[in-house]
Amino acid sequence: MELLLAFVATLAFASCAVVALVLTTTRAVGRRLLAARERGRLAARAYTGGTTGDIARLRRDLERSVTGARKALAVSRAIDVPVGDVPSLLARLETAAHRVDGELRLLETQPDPARVATGLPGPRDRAAVLGVAAARLVDGLSDAAGFDAADIAHLQVQCATEAAALRATRRVGGAATR
Repeated sequence: MELLLAFVATLAFASCAVVALVLTTTRAVGRRLLAARERGRLAARAYTGGTTGDIARLRRDLERSVTGARKALAVSRAIDVPVGDVPSLLARLETAAHRVDGELRLLETQPDPARVATGLPGPRDRAAVLGVAAARLVDGLSDAAGFDAADIAHLQVQCATEAAALRATRRVGGAATR
């Protein structure tokens, strides 16, 4: 009887865990699909003219710059480049970009094109500043990841020396040992 209760309890727990996993996965996929759909709509609107196209291009460029900085940070971490304070700066940059994107989305909802035109310069300037800041982060990470030419030349000399030593070992010993 106790064995049966333990089996049922384990089965119930496993079922709840599977349901929770499926729900989490479904929500994550749904969020990604919504984000992809929004990016597609934004890309389509970016090819239109007028203030609608201007706003869409600003939003698209802002997203690209922040995404590029996020990817550069991920790559830098993957190749063990010192990143310093970049993660916290990127978090602040993402927050600021989210707010500017919100301003631009609010302008998109404005029915009066004249009001949109008068309200656009502020967010446009802030988006440009954020884009430059993201580009500077990427440049800094790229510079930190770069290998010095002198170090590469020294490495090349060391490899050539080692290769020559290996060749000499073969000539001295007659046959290569494994």
